[in-house]
Amino acid sequence: MISKEEASCLFYCKPFDENSAEECLKNIEASPEVDLCYTNNFNEAMLICKSRIYGAPNFYKLYKSKQEIAEETANNADKKNIIFENDSQIVDFINYVFRPKEENLCDPRYKLATVYDKDIMSVIWKFSHKSDSKTPLAFSQWLNAQKVDLTSTEPERKIVKTDKKVLKLRSRQLSTLDHVYYDTVAETIVEKLPRHQSKINEMKKDGYQIVGYCRKSVGETRNRIACLQRMVDILYKRSLVDKVFVSPVSLAKQQFAKRDLEDEKNEIMSKLNNTHGCTIDFLKFLEKNTKVCVISIDYAGLTTNSMDLKNLLREYPSLQKIFIDLFFYENQFIYFDNEQLLNNPEHLELFDCRPSPKQRGR
Repeated sequence: MISKEEASCLFYCKPFDENSAEECLKNIEASPEVDLCYTNNFNEAMLICKSRIYGAPNFYKLYKSKQEIAEETANNADKKNIIFENDSQIVDFINYVFRPKEENLCDPRYKLATVYDKDIMSVIWKFSHKSDSKTPLAFSQWLNAQKVDLTSTEPERKIVKTDKKVLKLRSRQLSTLDHVYYDTVAETIVEKLPRHQSKINEMKKDGYQIVGYCRKSVGETRNRIACLQRMVDILYKRSLVDKVFVSPVSLAKQQFAKRDLEDEKNEIMSKLNNTHGCTIDFLKFLEKNTKVCVISIDYAGLTTNSMDLKNLLREYPSLQKIFIDLFFYENQFIYFDNEQLLNNPEHLELFDCRPSPKQRGR
């Protein structure tokens, strides 16, 4: 997270320094009915009417002053530990803290420094136990496998001989975030799931029916039922859905109207718990209700046929929102509404691509 002073300079497109921040804050304070806030990305500052901000506190988030951030950091000893739940959160954190030097950041929070892979690993230890058993070499390999941004900077390799062994060390020149911001960045990352669940609860109060939808592709697989059940359980736990509809055997590009017409589905469906029918039942549900939000794990968990999705949205206006759960892969949730998908081809086309199979049971 950035301070209100820094956000004010971003909003007015000015470089951050004390004089600019003071001037920008004065401009904002000149209009007492508005305040500076953000939604998902704290680098996208906006001026919003205070009544709207206070009316939707889970959607609009206010910035904290530099002094407030410093005080929170000083009191971190009294706070509970922040622990990352998955690799995508760790990657998010590394990508924020360590930036490739080629970006030539002008952000005063970052300083150019020589960083060894083991230095990065020691920072991660505070927020995750995943690297506890990793050797420096294994951690370096993990960084490359995850394609973190800093790997675009070519490392310098050094061999250090000691009395007991020979060490092979890698270092890079990286723009490195001041350590006083580490806890704030980590807290922002782990808050993504609670914010998502708060959004779901607000929508339920607003009368939305929140349902999950998952599918498994055609082909021989011994663990089809186990995979489907895992996806069902995740939708209930992570997105607090009220019902889950399942397409046990279908292609990602297959039209919704042509899914689950074979009798094969009945045997599979009978072995699943806490489900409310197949795609046929899902379409009937859309027909009978007026405000529905469907949540799926990854785009392919719903469809990769954007034209059929467009037809579905036109035929069933009750399907007002679609949420895509990318929490395990990218530590984020993507939110779409009906009008946005029907009128914005770029958003609709996101459903067209499936670069590689993903484990949706995670």
